Amino acid sequence: METIKNLVPASARGTAYAVVAAIAPALIAWGVLDEVKAAAVVGVLTAVVTLVFAVLHSTSNPRTAVYLLLAALTTAMTAWGYGADLQWESLLAIVAPALGAGVAAANTPTQDDYVGEHRVDENNH
Repeated sequence: METIKNLVPASARGTAYAVVAAIAPALIAWGVLDEVKAAAVVGVLTAVVTLVFAVLHSTSNPRTAVYLLLAALTTAMTAWGYGADLQWESLLAIVAPALGAGVAAANTPTQDDYVGEHRVDENNH
């Protein structure tokens, strides 16, 4: 996994999203897809980019497991006929960032959690 992390650094996320955003106008301009299908393709690719970066650069093993489980569940639900893959991918595009934000918020220390030392002479106090 470290080799893949090194090949796809976290700093490349913005570039990946920019490339995905540029795909829709290109597909429409070249006549490959109409606007509706191009939007769907961009939605799926955005979900994939989100998931790839979430899995590769997650510092929490449980969070990585949840991302992979969500990806597997969306594939299974589509295969079993419960919704279209575009519906599940769009849901994944919403849940993955929300999960990351939720986990970050849950792990943000509150004022009561502060552990440290206060020095009388420091900063003229």
